[in-house]
Amino acid sequence: MSTADRARSRVRLCRGITAGYLVLIGLAVLTPIRQEAIAFKRMAGVRLQSGLSHPAIDPVVLGDVVLNIVGFIPLTLLLSLGWPKVRPYAWAGVCLLLSAACEALQLIPALNRRADLLNIVENGSGAFIGAWIAVQIRRLSAWQVVAPVPTAQPDAVPVHR
Repeated sequence: MSTADRARSRVRLCRGITAGYLVLIGLAVLTPIRQEAIAFKRMAGVRLQSGLSHPAIDPVVLGDVVLNIVGFIPLTLLLSLGWPKVRPYAWAGVCLLLSAACEALQLIPALNRRADLLNIVENGSGAFIGAWIAVQIRRLSAWQVVAPVPTAQPDAVPVHR
């Protein structure tokens, strides 16, 4: 398998995972809040505060904040790697708009959800962290790619346009 084939294969894989991840985000946004979700946030918050003698933040709130940030890191990273012609920070902007749309959807009364401006900020922070990671991955991979040395072609006639 050539290098170009492997690169195309990685791009297709990232695109497929992105589709699945977007479905998960959709389910998380459109599912009415339940006790299981609150328990999951509490568990995450308690684990993050383990070792602290006097936790200053409610574990549910801490879990919610961290999960909002961490949730958008892989999305931006996958979008950046799946569609490499688009700049990572442009994808972060798209994810920020997606976050705002998600919060707007949570205003639907039947969902029994609470829209929160801070969630957009937290998701946006995660999106920009994901973009920064994508930029670093692109830099590292550019260092590892060795460009072929062009060979001189003595018989070639330059074309003027």
